[in-house]
Amino acid sequence: MISKSMGFMVTLLAALLFGSASQAQDNPAKVPIYQASYSVGLGSIKAGDARFTLKRDADGTYTYSSVTTAAGLVALFRSDVITETSHFRVIQDKLQSLHYTYDHSGNGKDEKQDIRFDWAQGIAHTTDDGRQKTLTVKPGTYDRLLAQLAISMDLAEGRHVETYPILLHGEINVYHMLRQDNTDLKTPAGYYETDVIARRDPHSDRVLTFWLAPKLDYLPVQIQQTEPGKATINLMLTGIKFDSENSK
Repeated sequence: MISKSMGFMVTLLAALLFGSASQAQDNPAKVPIYQASYSVGLGSIKAGDARFTLKRDADGTYTYSSVTTAAGLVALFRSDVITETSHFRVIQDKLQSLHYTYDHSGNGKDEKQDIRFDWAQGIAHTTDDGRQKTLTVKPGTYDRLLAQLAISMDLAEGRHVETYPILLHGEINVYHMLRQDNTDLKTPAGYYETDVIARRDPHSDRVLTFWLAPKLDYLPVQIQQTEPGKATINLMLTGIKFDSENSK
């Protein structure tokens, strides 16, 4: 691990670059406050339900969370619950991860992850199933959950960012985003025109594809993970509700 103290000059530079949490909210990008539900499919079988929630906290920061539970036939054999939470703030028009947690229970062996970002020092403290690590992080590094929201907000601001550094399991990986042909998509929540973007895993043949609806602030109406030799995992939007009064 790298030392927790990066010295006075690094601290001063970080303060100039990032400012305080209160300063960060002076000219924030529009963050969509919403709740959305998805049906989770494993191949042709319904495997679960997922709910995503984004809310603005009293101090001007934000909490983005997803909860996925087993459903359908899968629920007869497993009781999995996966909870991911990303606490973040907005620096000018960019999202900045502050604290990420992951908890997977009900599968016989609980899995937990915790990441705390210290931007004043330029480091992150990670705990992955009890294994602790500290590493340097550069501006623009996201946790896995917040990266999905960053893609949507970048497109909503007219930006197509080709790479996203993501901190996961104590390592930083750079994911490349590839534009696909736009398409219309019918979902249980409605019919949407979508921009399609694929994210390739840097260490495998796994591909994560997002169907993002401009009508919904470029939030995903479908997310699909494909990998050779494995069943396709698919999330399809079933409902969404915005809180326009608190979106800032």
